[in-house]
Amino acid sequence: MSQAITRRAPVADRFPVQQPAPVAHFPHWMRPDFAGDVLAVAWAPGTAPPREIRVRPELYDRMLAELDPAARAALAEHGVLGEPAGVPLVVDPALPPFPGFEVRRVRPGGPVRPRGAA
Repeated sequence: MSQAITRRAPVADRFPVQQPAPVAHFPHWMRPDFAGDVLAVAWAPGTAPPREIRVRPELYDRMLAELDPAARAALAEHGVLGEPAGVPLVVDPALPPFPGFEVRRVRPGGPVRPRGAA
């Protein structure tokens, strides 16, 4: 009975099995990049541009420690994160511990500052 159900010939109209897209794997010894991760969320494709990024105080301290000296100075002096058009960064202890940051976006129809604008 199982012989009648089982086909031995390949199905002609079946699509070939596709391999999953390669995923970027970062070695475990790479330096953490919390600022880069937050900016990636802020500038995610298909979302409104970020108006400001709010972070908890302990994450802000960790972010400062991980930034290179030039980015640290720009953040301390101007209060913006990212190049060339920085996003204002606000320390907010009222945020929940997880994820510890929040991206506030431009309202629909609101003013948009292009990412490359200074």
